[in-house]
Amino acid sequence: MADQTFRLPDLGEGLTEAQLVAWRVEEGARVEINAPLCDVETAKAVVVIPSPYAGTIHKLHARPGESVAVGAPLVTIAAQETPTTVEPEDPAPRTLVGYGPGAPEAGVRRRARVAPVATGEPGADVRAAPFVRQLAKEKGVDLARVTGTGPGGRITKADVEAATSAPAATSAPAATPATPATNGERRISVVGIRKAIARQMVRSVSTIPQFTEFAIFDASALMAAREKQKAGGRSLTPLPYFIQAMVKAVRAYPLMNSSWDESRDEIVVKQPINVGIAVNTSQGLLVPVLRGADQLDLHEIADRGAKLIEGARAGTLGPGEMSGGTITVTNVGASGPVETGTPIISPPECCVVAFGAIKPRPMVVDGQVVARPGAWISISVDHRIVDGALATEFLTALVAELEKVSA
Repeated sequence: MADQTFRLPDLGEGLTEAQLVAWRVEEGARVEINAPLCDVETAKAVVVIPSPYAGTIHKLHARPGESVAVGAPLVTIAAQETPTTVEPEDPAPRTLVGYGPGAPEAGVRRRARVAPVATGEPGADVRAAPFVRQLAKEKGVDLARVTGTGPGGRITKADVEAATSAPAATSAPAATPATPATNGERRISVVGIRKAIARQMVRSVSTIPQFTEFAIFDASALMAAREKQKAGGRSLTPLPYFIQAMVKAVRAYPLMNSSWDESRDEIVVKQPINVGIAVNTSQGLLVPVLRGADQLDLHEIADRGAKLIEGARAGTLGPGEMSGGTITVTNVGASGPVETGTPIISPPECCVVAFGAIKPRPMVVDGQVVARPGAWISISVDHRIVDGALATEFLTALVAELEKVSA
């Protein structure tokens, strides 16, 4: 039996670190090969890390809530077997089977991932990550009485700490004006997915010269197609129609499905059309990727898209399902009566398309003003790759595809 130090593996897609959410083991406990060691949150998703060794947990090298760099020590195990998937003698960062570069995308069953909210416990209906729940338990904080300030009302570490200090503040002497208790400030630790979103958006607006164009389309044909599908026993949202029309427009204007190689000052036109679908979740905005959308029919787009959206909201998607997009779509009208907006490009993509709410609008038909269902479309594009004229042609083609939608 020899001590083997397992380092955080390369989870793929350029990820350099992950936040430890919760340990599934404790020091002194027995662990088997492929048994879950811990949950980590990357910029893409919450991932369960399995053990590459069988043996006894000797030392845990990180605490929940801490960021761990790829290649940094994660756990030391007094191992009884030498794994075939990880070489312990190699101190360099490694790729864990099922994740990272070269990971199989098909035919391999992914280990189930755990959503941040536990079940079967007191307060299981609140939104909080496992390490936040553990912190609350240690400090004697009832999460049911805590108001979450994170995305979607999620309870953060800062919320628990604020709740811990609140009773003491009532009996303590009056605080100075500089303290958060008197000026109403509350600091929220930005980690994991929220931190990655912040970095990505800063990168987008600081490195991509982007501009936005707008249009309105007549959704009469789209709504009629939906009614026909419904009559046939299939209820579809507008999103699959949006994606299918966008794919057809991209085929006519392939430069919209490209990226800018900053290291070589080259435009890289992508062959597959992998559509990123912006999804609002309790963890923040996630963008699962519908791969090969140009090879799918309407129902396949609807089925696979729905599974990706459900998985993003449940926190069960792996890093490979949250990366590799070539163009992004966001349905800003799905959450309310939002007309339009100026979406921000997700680097290194060239274009993002936003659809507003479909509702009755005044339109001129045969010289008469009539009320017809319609919606705004806005596209933001990388001006290094696409000029205004080409963006207008693409947007015009997209409108044309939407206005001739059939069931």
